[in-house]
Amino acid sequence: MANAPRIAEWIKERIRLKKAKPIPAHVNFFYCFGGVSLFLILLQLASGVFMLFFYTPEPAKALQSIAHLSNEVPLGWLFRNLHRWTSTLLLATVFSHMAIVFYLKAYQSPRQLTWLSGVSQLLLVFLLVVTGLILPWDWRSYWSFAIWMDYIGTWTIGGEFIQNMLLDSFTLNAAYFIHILIIPLFLAAILSFHFKMVRRHGISEPL
Repeated sequence: MANAPRIAEWIKERIRLKKAKPIPAHVNFFYCFGGVSLFLILLQLASGVFMLFFYTPEPAKALQSIAHLSNEVPLGWLFRNLHRWTSTLLLATVFSHMAIVFYLKAYQSPRQLTWLSGVSQLLLVFLLVVTGLILPWDWRSYWSFAIWMDYIGTWTIGGEFIQNMLLDSFTLNAAYFIHILIIPLFLAAILSFHFKMVRRHGISEPL
């Protein structure tokens, strides 16, 4: 057993293990919302991938496919409700994270880019919730889409143009691919950048 330390050191060197950075003493529960948000994003990813195999992005079949998933697919109801309720909880935790960061003034130099990437994540999560709400294409989806279009039309600058562009180009299939592909790719890229900034500048201390 005399060679055990040498073997451990050899393995450590080969896989390049690094000592974990100590957690600052001031970190408490309110610093955990970022990690909770990441966990919820992973839950959304897992449940969303499962639902991909059963959802049909066609107006006449969308609601029927969700009913089939919820009522006939084993554990389908669990994945559907997990995806639906986690999306609401995710929006709440990301917003809480941003509010706490703002309150602690952790957006100040040198963490401006960390803050901006966090705000971008909040907007993307919000878009995920909005586009996900449209996908069942039931009465709630239809009227939610109509309300958002009316709201965009009230914007002073470019509102009518954006409204007409969205109405002319809208299809359920387009909303589906924006929800499962376009927005998640942007979110993954910004998350990666956000984590790099957090690692570079560390966790801010209270002022």
